Amino acid sequence: MKFRLWLSLCLTLGLSLASGTLVGAQEDGLSTLTIINFVGAEMTFTVDGTPYNVPGTDVVADGGKLTLTLAPGQHTYTAHIPGSDATNGDVELGAGQAQVLGARLERSQPAISPAGLVLEEPRDVLVLFEASLAPPAQPAPSQLTPILEPLSGDQGALVLVNYIGEGLTIDIDGSLYAVPAGEWLQINLPPGEVSYSASAGLSGTNGTVQVESGAHTGLGFTREIPQQEPDYEVGKAAPTPVLLKMSVFPVSLGIEASPASPAVAAPAANDVPASGTVEGAGLRVVNYIGQPLTFTIDNQAYSIEGSGAEVTFSLAPGDYTFTASTPGAATNGSLRVTTGAVNLVSVTLDIESGQVKVYVN
Repeated sequence: MKFRLWLSLCLTLGLSLASGTLVGAQEDGLSTLTIINFVGAEMTFTVDGTPYNVPGTDVVADGGKLTLTLAPGQHTYTAHIPGSDATNGDVELGAGQAQVLGARLERSQPAISPAGLVLEEPRDVLVLFEASLAPPAQPAPSQLTPILEPLSGDQGALVLVNYIGEGLTIDIDGSLYAVPAGEWLQINLPPGEVSYSASAGLSGTNGTVQVESGAHTGLGFTREIPQQEPDYEVGKAAPTPVLLKMSVFPVSLGIEASPASPAVAAPAANDVPASGTVEGAGLRVVNYIGQPLTFTIDNQAYSIEGSGAEVTFSLAPGDYTFTASTPGAATNGSLRVTTGAVNLVSVTLDIESGQVKVYVN
């Protein structure tokens, strides 16, 4: 207990003097290795046989940090967090070099035999990667409102918008088209009824749509999300993959994708109708995830049902940060609300990574 208390005090002092240590080490030709723990639990990080404890995000919001001054050359490390496999590696430090490593957990894929038996269950794996002490830059807002291309003659067009978290393949009368996740594709066609089939992973759907001469017809594609991870047991047959339902809905082009007759959540006190006049500025948030979403902005949380439900509310013009979260995932970002307009935000989910994606228009 006394040793742990002494070690914690040393780490605290080392973190408070980290910037001075970095400068001094570089001036002396020594090297520094900084570890940032982006996992919730405390991590044990052992370098050249000496263990150190690095607090996680359950203690420090942006990840606990540990900076070590080391001699130039190769150093061997082991990192471990309770409940996950340890990871080992080497780091080569040049004279005066400042190296930063981040730690995160990733979920491994199950190992399945050719006969369909589970050889190894999915597990949490601790991964170390090159990181930076600088705060992450806010990504530029993604655009998911199609830019329509002009039509010629009596042609019409289908505009396919992919709100699924993976690539979408469309078969139209025997011709295949690929629409990457979070993107759109315009296909010019002669007028008339068109048959199509769509697939993404194991999900698929078929349908018909009418192409009008001189008009752009928009179709949006979304999909349910799995409620839980399949149950893998070593020595038993692998669970049958769940076929997730795919949905297709009309897209109001030039404004934003909008399902027909969505189930809209009850508006908050300061909500305004989506079709109403917004004094100053407004924000319209559409939830294309197959489960409820909590959208928090300006210290106000809005609950939005899934599968195309939306909420529109008044918001003063300016720059804001937001959080979009489901029961299993969340993401943060920033946006700018402009005067005299209803600003659009679309929220989807990347099925493979489980990450919430936000598109700001």
